[in-house]
Amino acid sequence: MEEKNRRRFSRVNILWAVRLDFGTVEYKQFVNNVSLGGLYIEGDFQQVLGDVCIISLKQSGLFSEEAVHAVGTITRISKHGVAVEFLSMKLDSFFFLQATLFSKAVDPALLGREFISNNIFDLEDDLILFEPFHMDFQTMKQVQNLLLRPNPSERNS
Repeated sequence: MEEKNRRRFSRVNILWAVRLDFGTVEYKQFVNNVSLGGLYIEGDFQQVLGDVCIISLKQSGLFSEEAVHAVGTITRISKHGVAVEFLSMKLDSFFFLQATLFSKAVDPALLGREFISNNIFDLEDDLILFEPFHMDFQTMKQVQNLLLRPNPSERNS
C-alpha cells in the first residue's frame, strides 16, 4: 500500500544559499528543497524543535541581495538536517517565493491547487502569517518585530 504524502505543499528542488539566524548562533548552508510552507536544509545543527530563527534565502549566484526574508521554526530534526516551517514573511518575499516555485515546479498546476485548497495564510499589513504554528497574539507580535528589524546583511554594512 502506498503511503499518502502528508505534506500540504509539494517540495520543489532549488539550490539556494540560506542563513538561519537564531540570535545567538547563525548557520550558513544550502537549501535542498523549498515549498510554500517551509524548507529542508542538510547540515549539522545544534538546535531543538520549536527554535525560532530568521531565514535569509539567496538565489545561487546572486549573493548580493536576499530573495526571501522570513521567520521560521524548526519542525523536524534528522541526522542529515532540519525542516523549517515558515511562520511569517513580508508580502514581497512571499510573492517572489511563490513565483519562483511555480516557475520551477514539475507540476505548477498541482502547486496552484495546493495553494488554493490549503488556505493557511493570513495577511496583516504587509506580512503573511502562516497558520499552522497557531501563534497567540503576543507571539505573533514578536515574529512581526523580527521581520521589521534590519536584515543581518544590512547590520554588517
